[in-house]
Amino acid sequence: MQVTINVKLVNSKFNQAYADKENEGEETEDNIKYLWEDEFDVQGNVTQFKVNNNTSYLLNGLYPNNDEFSFEIPDMSVIECTLDNGPLTLFPFSKKAISKTEKVETKNGMTFYVHLKSIREIVNPMTGVYILKDDYPKELLELYNDEEE
Repeated sequence: MQVTINVKLVNSKFNQAYADKENEGEETEDNIKYLWEDEFDVQGNVTQFKVNNNTSYLLNGLYPNNDEFSFEIPDMSVIECTLDNGPLTLFPFSKKAISKTEKVETKNGMTFYVHLKSIREIVNPMTGVYILKDDYPKELLELYNDEEE
């Protein structure tokens, strides 16, 4: 099956009552519902889709000097998509950052929506990974901040 993951950062200042009254329930330029949106089509035929709540995620990568790092991030929700040719694709989210999720069946598969809260800062170190800044490894945060400047 074809799986799409849709991630939206919900604007905590969005006022639905104002939108209902002033713009037929829709957002306006000064009352934006979502601050940003990412969408991923999982490449390949997904044979198993699973959401693991209350789990840990192993964040692996390389420092700028090519030394490897590995940090266990607790309190995560991890979406697992198993492909028919064996590989596993993971989409990890800090559990406390999630506002709501929704699974919608489509003609060829499904779309899984993840709405994130905007009240706390989220670090997005690589495509499809969303970790609360408070939970992100401090030494990596320093590197991440250096790259953004």
